Amino acid sequence: MKLDITNYTIEELVELKNDIVNRIKNYSDGYVYLCNVRSYGRIWKEHVYNTHTLQELCYRYFGDDGIVDVYSTNPDLSHIENYGDVMYVKSVDDYDKWKHHEYLKRMVVDTEKELDEWDKRDDVPFNQRPKFSPIYSREDLDGLRIELSEYDMSFVPPVRYEGNVERND
Repeated sequence: MKLDITNYTIEELVELKNDIVNRIKNYSDGYVYLCNVRSYGRIWKEHVYNTHTLQELCYRYFGDDGIVDVYSTNPDLSHIENYGDVMYVKSVDDYDKWKHHEYLKRMVVDTEKELDEWDKRDDVPFNQRPKFSPIYSREDLDGLRIELSEYDMSFVPPVRYEGNVERND
């Protein structure tokens, strides 16, 4: 089917273009696409509902202007070209649990490093000392370690796609 647009005014063409773009952008193929965009020090989430719009987003941030990390319930994203991660997740709940687990692991390492640097501040030159005391205490660190050790690991971690091959990291 070909649409004859030769007799449309410019206003009608712009309205038609906007309608088509919105229909494509809002078309849902039934999968979830969690897109985390990093660009020039900013981080935000984009809401995408289909692979066409996903590919456009990935091309927009293809390394020069930023990076998109994609986590999706779509099991076949091997055709998506992206500079960042393209990962399959079993469910949004699994993604949320995995993301929180990764956050806890990072918090334990970062908090321990910060506390150790603070404790050794007198052993380093003045200009290399930490400028502020840590916001977390050793007790907080112990609590984070306990929470991490008792964390519900019933989630399935994301699986990365490499071309047409998926692999675990």
